[in-house]
Amino acid sequence: MQAALPYIATAVAAVLLSLLLQALIWPRPTLSPAVLLPSATLTSTASAATSSPTARPTPASPTAPVASPAPTPAGDARVLRLELLDLEEQDRQLWSALYLLRAATQIDDAVAALQANDLAEADRTLLTAYRSLDRAYAFSAEQEKGPIDTFRLQLSAIRDDLGLRPEGADRRLRQLRQLMLSLVDEGG
Repeated sequence: MQAALPYIATAVAAVLLSLLLQALIWPRPTLSPAVLLPSATLTSTASAATSSPTARPTPASPTAPVASPAPTPAGDARVLRLELLDLEEQDRQLWSALYLLRAATQIDDAVAALQANDLAEADRTLLTAYRSLDRAYAFSAEQEKGPIDTFRLQLSAIRDDLGLRPEGADRRLRQLRQLMLSLVDEGG
């Protein structure tokens, strides 16, 4: 349970950050007072102002506000739906980047374990990095699925070679980590 606590905390923080970004970015519809008044009230007010003999409008005096056409519900719903889809795509991209960064950190931990000559810990850490890559793949956009799948294949090959020839594994892991970070930079 304690091993899963950092993952749970990271997931909760990411969801809260996503909700905060949605609250800050999401436009709130504001209606002008002219839209809130019914059009019959506006026309009666305008006709009363022009028919009164004492209230002759001059070119410099303000006139009654012209009612703007009411927004169509179908148009607003379509725009809101598109914005919602954009936010959902951004959320998926954030999760993918989060899992890629987690895998890069886990690869760093595996390199440290290799340098300490702890092959069992390195293997265990590489397995968790593979799981993080699986999750990144699930959330990634189509153009990122190919590179992430390649990362998984390379990580599996390194993990398979770990028991036979661990000599060059740290160098290969550093290269793989660098490729992951460049994919995150490219996507962000």
